[in-house]
Amino acid sequence: MIAAHTPAAPRTHFTAGPWYEHSHRQIGPDTGIVCEVWSAIGATDDDAINQADANCRLIAAAPELHRACIAAEALLTRQKFIANQHTPEGVVLLALRAALATVEGGASWTSQ
Repeated sequence: MIAAHTPAAPRTHFTAGPWYEHSHRQIGPDTGIVCEVWSAIGATDDDAINQADANCRLIAAAPELHRACIAAEALLTRQKFIANQHTPEGVVLLALRAALATVEGGASWTSQ
């Protein structure tokens, strides 16, 4: 049996989105900051700045990406795809479940 969640039900508690960049690399909703991104990683200063800017965009999109993963996982599960390495859909389902488990605190997914 495959465990599934409904896309409408929140499965983890984090600061509600949408998130955006408030000021220089401070990201969060209208009411506050959830993180600040530093630009210390990169072979050059320009590379570090480009990576920090890309990280800001990725973090700001996190609530939307979480909702999209929940919806895609639910759709594939409703269509009765099995999470395994034997079909493209199964591989996608495994990846979605692994990503959601990471976000949601490491919950394990099993399929038969």
